Amino acid sequence: MEYLPNTMHAGRSYSRNWLLSRLRRENPEASEDALVYSLRKLLSEGKIIRIGWNQYACAQEKKIYQHDYSSEAVQVADFLYDNYTDLDFRLFELIQLNDFMNHLIAHNTIFVYVENDMLDFVFDSLIRKYPGRTMLKPKADDYFRYLQDNEIVVGRLPSESPKGLEKPWHSRLEKILVDISVDKLLTQIVPQGEYESIFQTAFEQFLLDKNTMIRYAKRRGAADKFESILNKYAPKRQDF
Repeated sequence: MEYLPNTMHAGRSYSRNWLLSRLRRENPEASEDALVYSLRKLLSEGKIIRIGWNQYACAQEKKIYQHDYSSEAVQVADFLYDNYTDLDFRLFELIQLNDFMNHLIAHNTIFVYVENDMLDFVFDSLIRKYPGRTMLKPKADDYFRYLQDNEIVVGRLPSESPKGLEKPWHSRLEKILVDISVDKLLTQIVPQGEYESIFQTAFEQFLLDKNTMIRYAKRRGAADKFESILNKYAPKRQDF
């Protein structure tokens, strides 16, 4: 069983079937139940880790991305949960990028992405709760004209957007990298001069699931654009 982690490359993700097939090579006489038990044992011992649906990685020097959301962002999330029990939404705050950028963001913006048929309802609720600092799908000119700290921007959540690993509304790093690359507003907010720092830091320090990123970029209709940005700014040796 110790053989399996040694065959896995740092930063690359693997499916459950791949892991079980490798365990079978090591133990050809083992039953299916025994192989599943071995896989669970590797997970419980922390030798491999789950990084997404049917995606696993070797627990080495890279970390799983986590963000300690601001109290303002958490209040918005709690408000949405209290008022829309079954709402599917993601929350991203601009200061998350301070972990990756050379020049820190001074004023935070809380981006709330919700499913399309709930967009107007959620915006109406948020603008009543937070009057004067809530905007619905603003153009870049309006965003910068009325910008204030902890501005709330409400936008549409693309279908099949990856859910957070700790809480569904958290924004995974894979989603953030795609969004800052292809979203009409975020591409105007995040300076392109910071892309190299953002992508280099993300790939060098954190476990990333490329399949999740590409699948999400396709759902956004921007797979080619995102691939070109990956090729330009991500580390040349991508161990995933």
